Parts: sequence; structure tokens; C-alpha cells
Amino acid sequence: MTGIEQEVDSTNLRTVQLVKLLSDLGPDVPEIARRLGQFKESVRYRYKEKIVNRGIAVQAAVDHERLGLRRMMVVADVAEPYRGYAQAIFAAMHELCYVVGFAKTLVGGEHVINFSIPEEHVREVRAVFKELEGKGMFTRLEVYEFDWFRTVPMKAEYYDFDTGRWDFDWQGSGPDDFQAAASIPSEKSRFDGIDLLIVKELQMDANKSLKEMADKLNVNYKKLAWHYSSHVIARKLISGYTVNWMGTRYDYTLEKALHRKHRYFAVDLFVRSLSELEAMTLRRRINRLPFLWGEAGGGNYFAEFAFPVDNVVEALQFIGNVTHEVKGRTSIYPIDQSEAARFTIAYQLYEPATKQWGHSGESLLSKFEQLMVQIKAGVS
Repeated sequence: MTGIEQEVDSTNLRTVQLVKLLSDLGPDVPEIARRLGQFKESVRYRYKEKIVNRGIAVQAAVDHERLGLRRMMVVADVAEPYRGYAQAIFAAMHELCYVVGFAKTLVGGEHVINFSIPEEHVREVRAVFKELEGKGMFTRLEVYEFDWFRTVPMKAEYYDFDTGRWDFDWQGSGPDDFQAAASIPSEKSRFDGIDLLIVKELQMDANKSLKEMADKLNVNYKKLAWHYSSHVIARKLISGYTVNWMGTRYDYTLEKALHRKHRYFAVDLFVRSLSELEAMTLRRRINRLPFLWGEAGGGNYFAEFAFPVDNVVEALQFIGNVTHEVKGRTSIYPIDQSEAARFTIAYQLYEPATKQWGHSGESLLSKFEQLMVQIKAGVS
């Protein structure tokens, strides 16, 4: 290795170390510098140069279970009269029934809808969707429920932050990731409305200071800072931070999903009715990959991947190999990222007065029935 190559390798190693700490601490430059034994100015410069200026967002990873939320996913075929309105319908569902994301599949045109629902309302929301299927909004529904969900930290050691390229040996056997495969759901913690507002803001952009959040939310700074340290951090309502290497983000000002087109090939994987041993085996193999974005587990298993477009063949071969023993219960959906969106937790559905998550199945169904009538009237 030449002197120049050594310098480049050393520079990337320092960025990798920075990203590892970003995933744990968020953009706390003074603390990261202290742990790395480096000057704050150097760490701040590297963070801006290698992360911020390259469009890589840093966002809080919410511990959904600590907020009493459970992941549910629905694979839905939208009926023809409503297909052109699908994005607007699912965006409305974020406001009404805990949708935190959706995406359209490339091949079949189905939509994969992600919910983060209070555990006491899962059955109600599921029932509403079955009713909507019966009323003709959907021609098919496939519903999956999970005990836990997590956003996977970036495996920065495989990424070159100067070239923006990954270096992963697809042919190498590599060690299974037993530590990641041993994840279990967190226990529900106490929280309030201000906590949810802080979590929501950090989920949108972890670079926001407490002062900026206090001004935006019109909350006294000292009060907000106390909630942040005593509740959000102390009770671990945030499990870490996501370094958004995939480049997909939702612009809350433009109300539009922004993507880095044609850099990554997104795939959603569902496996039904797994035994504990099957789930553990599958997860420890899949968690070796640096291209795993998020996963959910319980009786079912879900994995969301973003593969470099140059490695699509290797990626599909990998998925085929690791799911071979459960292939009869496996569904694979290539995702159209241009028709996908992610949202924050549905903080607006929390009722501070009662300190409970709200939901009214009958009212919700009525609103969507009215929407269906309006869409049909517009079409005809």
C-alpha cells in the first residue's frame, strides 16, 4: 500500500469510527470527540464534510415498544377506482390510523403499508382494514403482526465515504451475527405528550438543537430540556440514531418523498409463521449483510433491504439461499422507491389529557367510506 493509499484508508477509518458513535449518541460532536480522543473542530469538520454535505441524514431511531407501539404491516392490492389516489389515501392514514410508511411494489403493484400502532388498538385497526376490503377499497389484504421492530445501525466498515461505494465479499462465508439475532422487545415505559414531540422532532432531524425544538414547539426551554434528559434519554425512548446511507427521506416542508434514484434496489422480505429456532437462524444469517435497513420479528419475520444496483443478482441469490428452508412461507417484494414515503410516529393521535393513544374504529371507517364515495364520484 502506497503512502497516499494509507492516508486515504486512515481517513475513511476515522469516518467509520465517527459513524459508529453517531449511531449510539447522535450528532453530539463534543462527546464523540472526547471518546475518539480527537479535536472537536476535526470531528465537526469530518461530520459536515463526509455526512451532512453528502446528503446523509441523521435521525433518531425510535424504540416503538417503549412507547407501547406494535408493528403491523399490510400488503394490499388497491382496487382500480382508488389506485390513482393510493398515495393520498395512505398519507391520510398516517394522520388517522398510525401509518408510518408505505411503498409500492415494482412487479405486482401492491402496496406495503407500515403501521406502528398502540398494542391496545391493533385489533381495531386490523378490523377497519378488513371492513375496507369488504367494501371494495382493496381486492386483497395480507396482514402481518410483529412483536418488535428495529432500524439496523449502519455497518460503516463496509462503506467508502469518499466514493460512496460498498465493499462486501458476497462469496465469503463470514460470521453469523448472533448478537443482533438475539434482540428481544423492549418493555413499555412511561412518557407524555412533550416526550412524543421531542421524539418526533429528532426522528425528522437529529441535528436540531433543544433550543430550536423549544422555539418550534413553543415549549419553555428548561421544561423541554428536562423532558429530554429525564424521559427521552433516561427511559431510552430512542434506541439510537440512523445514519441514512440509503438517502431516502421525507421532506416535511415539501410534503414529498425524496430519493437518490437508481443507487439502491429495495426489497421487502416477509416470512410467515416461524418457530423460534427458524427465526434465530434466519436472523443471524441476514444480519451479516450491511444492506439490511430494518427488521421486525415475532411469530412472523420482516426484513427491508437496500442493495447497490450493481449487486442485484448477488442480492437475490443471497435471499434465495438464506430462505431456502422456509421458502414455502416466504414472500419477496421489489420496491419502487419513487412511490414510497416514511413518516414519524403518529404523535398527533396521543391524547395528553388522558395520557392514552386515541382511536375510534367506527369514526375511522366512516371517514374512509366518505372518501370512497368522493373518489367514485370524481372518477365517474
